[in-house]
Amino acid sequence: MNIHLKKKVDAALLVTFVLVVLTGILLHLKKHGIVLEPRPVLKVIHYVLGFCMSALAVVHIKACLPALRALAVRHRVFTFATWFLLLAWVMVLLTGAAKLLAPVKIPHLGLIHYWVGVFMALAAVLHLRTALPWLLQKFRHRSVPRP
Repeated sequence: MNIHLKKKVDAALLVTFVLVVLTGILLHLKKHGIVLEPRPVLKVIHYVLGFCMSALAVVHIKACLPALRALAVRHRVFTFATWFLLLAWVMVLLTGAAKLLAPVKIPHLGLIHYWVGVFMALAAVLHLRTALPWLLQKFRHRSVPRP
């Protein structure tokens, strides 16, 4: 993958991840008696951003999976967090799709989706602890494109 495209995908993935987490927290506030209106609009924003984040995550995973295997020796916490993040992302994606597409309300699915999302966010923070400085370094050192 082109390094410039990878930087854009990584940056967009970070932004969409933060926005998905924020909208998810805002939606969860209803369980604590705080209802933000218009709630249906907030749900649509959360779903669309989640879909965009998932599409970007697929591109990111395809580009970075070979490097992850090489990093496994030096950065064990990063590798563990990344594999846990991947598993949690799949679970969040499946529970979110089930919530969206199920013809009937499935008991406790929203709470499961929320908690798996919390664990995914924690794994993402561990993942970003190693990856974000590298991403920022790539943005600081602009490479000259070859003709």
